[in-house]
Amino acid sequence: MSGDSENLSAYHSDQPRARGLLLAVRLFALLAAALAAYLTAVSFSQRGLPVGCGSGSGCDEVLRSRWSYLFGIPMGGYALAAYLGVLGATVLAGSGQSEASRTTGRKLLITLAACIGLAVIWFVSLQLFVLKAICQWCMADHLAGLATAVTIIIYVRRTAPQVAEPTHQSAGWGRAVVSGVALAGVLFALQLFFGESGAQFARLPGDRNADTGPGPGRVLAVLNGELPVAVDDVPLLGSAEAEVPIVLLYDYCCPHCRATHGYLVERMSSYTVPYCLLLLPMPLDADCNESVEETEPRFEESCNLARIALAVWRADRSKFAEFDAWLYEPEMPRAADEARGHAAELVGEDKLQSALADPWIDERISQDVQAYVDSGAKQIPMVLSPQMDGIVGRAESADELFDVLEKELNLTGAQD
Repeated sequence: MSGDSENLSAYHSDQPRARGLLLAVRLFALLAAALAAYLTAVSFSQRGLPVGCGSGSGCDEVLRSRWSYLFGIPMGGYALAAYLGVLGATVLAGSGQSEASRTTGRKLLITLAACIGLAVIWFVSLQLFVLKAICQWCMADHLAGLATAVTIIIYVRRTAPQVAEPTHQSAGWGRAVVSGVALAGVLFALQLFFGESGAQFARLPGDRNADTGPGPGRVLAVLNGELPVAVDDVPLLGSAEAEVPIVLLYDYCCPHCRATHGYLVERMSSYTVPYCLLLLPMPLDADCNESVEETEPRFEESCNLARIALAVWRADRSKFAEFDAWLYEPEMPRAADEARGHAAELVGEDKLQSALADPWIDERISQDVQAYVDSGAKQIPMVLSPQMDGIVGRAESADELFDVLEKELNLTGAQD
């Protein structure tokens, strides 16, 4: 009994520190909850991206990945629930009417700390090793969550009185930890089997689009007639005589663009009336795009890759399809130096040098950038055609994209 009295006395004498630790838990949990609420609101809105994150950014990739939603709710919503649970448990732990109720509050905190800690490890690992993209807002939330979990552990260790029946007490804390691990495990399993993408595409009006039709001097007008495209003048995959022309506005370093490019190229010959694909680079790189305030690291090669690709087209059109396919072979974008070397092998160094000096290249990129800015879409890729409203953003799958294209462009005779 004397040992229990001493421990209880030490516990009560430590109350100022306990209140300070509890306040720290609440502040970290409140910060994490605020960040989670913001990310949830952004995901639910059609604006789609947090402040400071552009199309194709790390935030774009993470918040629209197949790990971003579960049962129609953004993952930020589940994080918000966990942090609100922490705030509620602190009330019970700090001001419960009895020691038993305060212990229950502490055990709830330990359960949530274990779940949050594992969730932080899980979601950071997804960004680093699976998506290979970083969302700075998500990382800030994870950091606040980790601080919450660590502070909870310190608080519980400092404030839980060590009284009678230590074996029973240890078992109780152990069950709290196991419950948190199990809760996290259920969440991860549900994500694996039922995770949903946050990718969506929007539409832009195309009432004033136009097409002069197959034949010499063919000109398209897309983005509601605001972007003229001379078919013989821009990089082309397929036949310029195709009844259905599709224009792709893209960045070679944008993961959503790379996926959409793959969908379109893969099905080019799948229809009885094939379409042609016109490629207009629109780099998300401040070096050649004034609308970009600061270039993200993943887009630092975008302008150079666009210039090299356009130079290959100008130097030797017969080599462009091969070069374009080579650029998309690896999962990640090619380095500009590597791309330039390969381009020189395909078309010859002298022809490449001459093409790179052609002012048409920068004029073409500038025109594509201006069309992107004027559209107000703030997202790429853009899939455009004179015969339909523009599609902006990445479809979750090829089937989702072609459900629209087949209906609106009258693509028929798809082969299995």
